[in-house]
Amino acid sequence: MQGEWKDGRRMQQRTLTAILAIPVVLGLMAWPGGVPAVIAAGVVLTLAFAEFTSMCNTSGVPCRLWWGAIGILLLVLWTQGRVAVPPDMPEIALVVVWMLAIVETGRRGRRPVAAIGPTLLGILWIGGLGAAFVLVRFHQPRDPFTAFGLESGAWAVIALLLMVWALDIAAYFFGRKVGRTPLAPGISPKKTIEGAAGGFLAATLMGAVTAPLFSFTTGGGLLVGACIGVAGQIGDLFESAVKRELGFKDSGSALPGHGGWLDRIDALLFASGVMAWFLLRGPGG
Repeated sequence: MQGEWKDGRRMQQRTLTAILAIPVVLGLMAWPGGVPAVIAAGVVLTLAFAEFTSMCNTSGVPCRLWWGAIGILLLVLWTQGRVAVPPDMPEIALVVVWMLAIVETGRRGRRPVAAIGPTLLGILWIGGLGAAFVLVRFHQPRDPFTAFGLESGAWAVIALLLMVWALDIAAYFFGRKVGRTPLAPGISPKKTIEGAAGGFLAATLMGAVTAPLFSFTTGGGLLVGACIGVAGQIGDLFESAVKRELGFKDSGSALPGHGGWLDRIDALLFASGVMAWFLLRGPGG
């Protein structure tokens, strides 16, 4: 009975947070020019990396917040399409990596392997895949969809978000209502095959529905949605595996009912990588 009450309260918090956050998120993504989207992405990615750093350091695994923040900032600046960046950005990134190696080598009680490994993992995982989200926001297809005065990249991001939200919501409710078979009990005991199947189906169908928003055919949208239905759940399981190794249930508590920032974007990160590939290199790109 107490467990049901806690689940009900968490669901109420989760719903209220979503109701308040979704209009803000959509507004930032749709804002003309895309600058608010870039700023919001940079802030959220940095906060997510800060949660990852906190979990690592609390568990005795060194991870460097400021180096990670610099790396994420460079990746976001490199992939955004609004503000001009230096053409030698790759060289700047290489210098940052060298400086990280030098600092960790000279640090008292040096543990360069232990410190650089998690830091680079966080940069590539959170910053690299987060930068793919920014790429989607600034994508300009050959035949853009620009209804209601919104840029084509804004519509592409909205479609991406709708697919990920459909995946999350369906997986949650299918898992609660009909879930019986554990999906990965050693990683996330509450996740079920039935929930995963429901989430996959919802993301696939949403891909078909939203296909015109990112200038794909219905069949192409089905393929994109199906791939996001898989990638998003891999992202969720990967974050769960990281938290389990580090001894945490949630990455943070910033978002009532959802946990931390990293908990909220774990599926979106992997889904963004898939969406960016389809838009830039896929059959409809």
